[in-house]
Amino acid sequence: MRRLIYRTAASTELRRIARYTKREWGEKQARRYTERLRQRIMALRRYPLRYPEVAERAGIREMRCGQHLVFYRVSDEAIEIVNIVHVARDWEALV
Repeated sequence: MRRLIYRTAASTELRRIARYTKREWGEKQARRYTERLRQRIMALRRYPLRYPEVAERAGIREMRCGQHLVFYRVSDEAIEIVNIVHVARDWEALV
């Protein structure tokens, strides 16, 4: 099974999402939402090709989870989480 690698931008964004969600909707919702994101990312290890490639970015795939898009790249050895972007943001500038 492929290992997961988080780029710095993706790790930073996951922490930012947790802080923002906690501030806006409370600790319980923040835990629930970030855990859902993590579980969906972990599931990529089993089915990494399930989600489509982004037409504008060769080799980058996109998975929607809640209000966020998870951008990732698949190789024979690993799944690299490139970034996690809110759906309302300009993802092209961040991937």
